[in-house]
Amino acid sequence: MSAAAFGQQGISARRMHRGIVAWLGAIVAPVAVACATLATLDIPSQRVRATCLIVGAGATLLIGWLATRRLLVTLDTVSDLLGALREGDFAFRASARRAIDPLHGLITNVNLLGEDLREGRRKRTETSRSLGKTLIALQDPVFVVDDANRLRLVNPAGRRLIGAERTSVVGRDLATLDLGDALNAPDNAVIAGRFSGGRGKWAVRRTIWYSEGREHRLIMLRDLSVALADEERRAWQRLIRVLSHELNNSLAPIASLAGSLSTLIGPTVGGGNDEMRLGLEVIGRRADSLARFLAGYGKLARLPPLRVAAFRLDLCLGRLAMLETRMRVVVTGTSEVIVHGDEDQLTQAFINLLRNAVEASLPVGGGVRLGWTADERFVHVTIEDDGVGLPDSDTLFVPFFTTKPGGSGIGLSLVRLIVESHAGAVDLSSRREARGARAVVRLPRESCR
Repeated sequence: MSAAAFGQQGISARRMHRGIVAWLGAIVAPVAVACATLATLDIPSQRVRATCLIVGAGATLLIGWLATRRLLVTLDTVSDLLGALREGDFAFRASARRAIDPLHGLITNVNLLGEDLREGRRKRTETSRSLGKTLIALQDPVFVVDDANRLRLVNPAGRRLIGAERTSVVGRDLATLDLGDALNAPDNAVIAGRFSGGRGKWAVRRTIWYSEGREHRLIMLRDLSVALADEERRAWQRLIRVLSHELNNSLAPIASLAGSLSTLIGPTVGGGNDEMRLGLEVIGRRADSLARFLAGYGKLARLPPLRVAAFRLDLCLGRLAMLETRMRVVVTGTSEVIVHGDEDQLTQAFINLLRNAVEASLPVGGGVRLGWTADERFVHVTIEDDGVGLPDSDTLFVPFFTTKPGGSGIGLSLVRLIVESHAGAVDLSSRREARGARAVVRLPRESCR
């Protein structure tokens, strides 16, 4: 409350006090004067004088009783007004015209107080609704935690992150939620987290928010995985373009000179020419092999633009399983799934994953299973094998990295590039319940970036 408003209320209170005193004086004073006059008059009859005094006293009591009753009614009205305000009923009003004049201003001020409180509640409600709509629209997970470390508000993105889209989590203690150290990290911290609805690196933003006089923590998590993956992919593409350009410029003359020298030597037999010719042929073959190797990596640097269209992903996966001739791929998916994306590029990605699964299972006589599930937003394609599993490494998707003899390290890098260009994600892990590995590809159903 401002100093001016406080001073104005003090002036109103003094005016009301003086008004009550003046009002009581206006009622009692005439009767008191009349009684005093009768007492001083020379009335011969004591009975008449006593009668006059009794009548005057009775009139005084009657007037005082009526005035007190009216005052109590007014005070009861004020009490009812204050009780309604305390209960949150800000629409309750009282008529100030029926109150005695000194209390007229009191009722008016209480009515104005109720109006101010109702307007304040309306503004708070509008602010809360606006905040709720904003949180729902945000794609980043947002959590509001009270001073008792209980969750008070969470947006749909936050529910998806902790796997609570269909369960109530508001009011639960943070220790019971799948949030790890995310809510205790300092502002602007970057954390690596694995949650029920996703994993990756997250930037933590936090601030203090007050609601109903209590302190709350508002915490937002921003997924940095996509941005970091994009930057990493661009860096590898730049590196591959530079290496391809420089090496191709050197390989072409090497292969050409090796061929020319081999021709000059001729098909003579004996002496040292045979060894020289064989050496030149090896140089030529290795140069050609390295050129093909670089051409394969050129796909990573020059992936064509997406040609997005709706297609039946289930039919595409079924055809890929039938084309595998080295072993039978068990198809466990049965539902019809339509996605929007580049069918050719996605087909290539799933070919690479199926090839890896089959090549991992063949040496140990295992099998391969291909399945898919879909919800309203995403399709999850799962490929499982019975091989030896995956190494505990963060470099599975790094170009040039391979665990297979004679491998190029292109396949998985190309898979991730294609899937992420469709706003999807790919996860590779060793199976916990049995031997082998599992690849899970998540794709949006409606659109891709």
